[in-house]
Amino acid sequence: MTSSGDADNDGVWGTNKVNLSGWGQNGTTTTDHMGRIAFIDANDPNNLKYRWVLPVIPLNGGTDYRALKSHMGGMVWYQDKLIVTSWEKDSDNSVMYIFDMKRILQATVNSSAVGKVSGGWSADGYQYVMPAVGSFSLAGGACSSTNDDSRPCFGSISLDRSSVPDSLVATEWFSSGGTEPARIWRYDFSSEPGYLATDSSSHVNASAAYETNAVGLQGVLSHSATSGGTPNFYVDDARGGVGQHGILWRQNTSGATAAANCGQDIMYACWGQHTESMSYWWSTGRVWTLTEWAADSTGHWTGTDHAIPQRVLFSVPLASIDSSLS
Repeated sequence: MTSSGDADNDGVWGTNKVNLSGWGQNGTTTTDHMGRIAFIDANDPNNLKYRWVLPVIPLNGGTDYRALKSHMGGMVWYQDKLIVTSWEKDSDNSVMYIFDMKRILQATVNSSAVGKVSGGWSADGYQYVMPAVGSFSLAGGACSSTNDDSRPCFGSISLDRSSVPDSLVATEWFSSGGTEPARIWRYDFSSEPGYLATDSSSHVNASAAYETNAVGLQGVLSHSATSGGTPNFYVDDARGGVGQHGILWRQNTSGATAAANCGQDIMYACWGQHTESMSYWWSTGRVWTLTEWAADSTGHWTGTDHAIPQRVLFSVPLASIDSSLS
């Protein structure tokens, strides 16, 4: 989840309000684990319209491409670049890919294939593709979600405009039924539009790193009430199981921890079901997120009945979250 509220501090891209919603696939077809992005026209909240765009990875010097294999757990749209998390088993060992918002191409052949085909280029039936212009890989090899001592697989990312300079914040995911605590990293953006800051060896080094005491985190949002101040980290605990609501925590480096609650009974498990990435729309003060599942009633992607409507895109004021903490 990201938006024009991330891309530009006035909240619009040109004259338009835009939400980007990432969707991952978990099936048994040849395009298994393929990611896609819904570009949502959010100018009129009562009349939302969207168009699918397929993120792809160029091959053979740009003459061909493959689908991005990604859970789409995190996206950051910053200036004219879009950074997207990859998949743990990405064939190039990349943990994030960079896309250029000025480079969206139209497929010329309507078929189930992805890439160059007879007569042109296809995108599995989608009309538009967005080729990556760069990627990030980890020093030392592929990521691993085995434990919190391994090279991290980023589960989610978000933008922090309250830091100096603006920064990307990333977290990893471990099962809520396990014991491994999630780690959080911060990477500064550079003066080059949309790119992360690098050293003289073209390495992107974390400007800060933390280990939480929480497991099962699927999203992170960092924000400070003052520019360059000590940030609070809002992290969502996506509890497993069909129909289980999540818990939204606020933590900081001083050790203060609180959870959002709702209702007269002060229930803490009242965040969205299986929410993932979060995005703070700076100009409106609202936190956007979306729920993950589109499962059937048994909690699986395939089954004897139809998918139930568990994919929800929603926003709440950050001030409301803070006022509900205890």
